[in-house]
Amino acid sequence: MSLNGKVVLITGAGRGIGRAIALAFAGEGARVAATGRNMQRLAETVDEIRAGGGTAAAFELDVTNDEDAVGVANQVAANWGRIDILVNNAGVITYNTPVWATTIEQWDQVMNTNLRGTFLVSRAVIPQMMQRQEGVIINVGSSSGRQPDSDYGAYATSKWGVVGYTASLAHSLHPHGIRVNGINPGWVDTDMARENCPRGNPEWITGEQIAQAALYLATRAPNAMTGQFIDIFGV
Repeated sequence: MSLNGKVVLITGAGRGIGRAIALAFAGEGARVAATGRNMQRLAETVDEIRAGGGTAAAFELDVTNDEDAVGVANQVAANWGRIDILVNNAGVITYNTPVWATTIEQWDQVMNTNLRGTFLVSRAVIPQMMQRQEGVIINVGSSSGRQPDSDYGAYATSKWGVVGYTASLAHSLHPHGIRVNGINPGWVDTDMARENCPRGNPEWITGEQIAQAALYLATRAPNAMTGQFIDIFGV
């Protein structure tokens, strides 16, 4: 198992991409700290991992809250001694709303979760990684963070921010042995996507495919690869 004994903290692990990453990492031997706001969904993720012989625990976490981020990072370290890998996956989207029509409330909700949340959880975990001079951070961006998007203004803006934050963080942490990379998915077949498009689309990718990209970044990517994104979307 390529992650045997490693400890991974995943935000938004109760459903969708986060859940798929949690299951895939557990399948490779990682001890999974599944975090999020919905404890019932997190419990389902943890139960599935344990049923397969893996190790996991659920931690309630609001990524927009600094005290929550620090508290959960400390709890995970107290449970398992350290955090080897952080996956910043938690995110929200306001569908069919161009940036000029976005309300202040919508803007704040999206930016606080997608960008501030990535910053706060990283900030809480990084000191542990710096002490050991090693670690991996994986940030989930979006195709909307690479290409202009007219229909999801606040979301696109936040994901462009995640791409820029990832590049800056990678540059500053490289001397400390910490690699920071990301994944930019296109449309992924999740329940959140189907809330907007119930019938789905055969061209959508799956959470399991995103999880394989995350596994690559955590286990097989060259040490020199940092500040980069794997783009998983078409033309």
